Amino acid sequence: MPKKKNLNLAGEMGEDIDATEEEAMDAEQIVPAAPVAAIPMAPISLTFEQLQTLLASSQGKQDQSGLVEALADSIARSREPIPENKFAPEVSVFNPLGERDHPRPGLKCEMFLGTQDAKTKQVNRTYPFMAGDVTAAEQIALNTLTATEPTAIELLDGSAIKVSVYTELDPVSDALRRLTIVVPQSVIQKGSQIKNMLPPITNLVEQLTGHNFAKLSKDDLAWFMSEHRAQRYVSVREAVAA
Repeated sequence: MPKKKNLNLAGEMGEDIDATEEEAMDAEQIVPAAPVAAIPMAPISLTFEQLQTLLASSQGKQDQSGLVEALADSIARSREPIPENKFAPEVSVFNPLGERDHPRPGLKCEMFLGTQDAKTKQVNRTYPFMAGDVTAAEQIALNTLTATEPTAIELLDGSAIKVSVYTELDPVSDALRRLTIVVPQSVIQKGSQIKNMLPPITNLVEQLTGHNFAKLSKDDLAWFMSEHRAQRYVSVREAVAA
């Protein structure tokens, strides 16, 4: 069967036309079918034990035992604990000395910012202090707090409120269990903006105790952190013998 030709192109080249115009037009209108998109295959998920069994049971010509051993050794190494990075002291705004060499001491007990009912004297613990969210100096400052009667402190806007510290002991061990910095209800009630006027923790503690831990030298900070890690919650550095 003679091949169909493009009539226009054949005519221009002086070739004989061996197909009708209708047949040629039909041939020109034939459009190749679009390739069928490959159906994505779901990834095969095998546990190491399943893969090991599969390879070990293979009856292929090549010995798979060496591959199994190499794979097992590779996975075993990947499961080994990552060695400590000795070049990362973990210095941050929370701990300028670095958590690696001088970890923060933590809080000596559960601590909260709360209120006290004027009639029942019930203390309500509203906002917890989380050890991970306070700096090394703030942890030291909070750890030096003890139970105190209402004391006037100055807010950031210059106004004054009375703050007290309430402590709770464990009924069995008699050890300190909780400590709550008690502020007036108006400070932390819903919609109140007064809580935004509370001074930073170190300044709040300084107004309550007279001890300022905000500007400790690195040497003093290291000393206090060491003492507090040993659960000696001192507020004054002892004199160093000459």
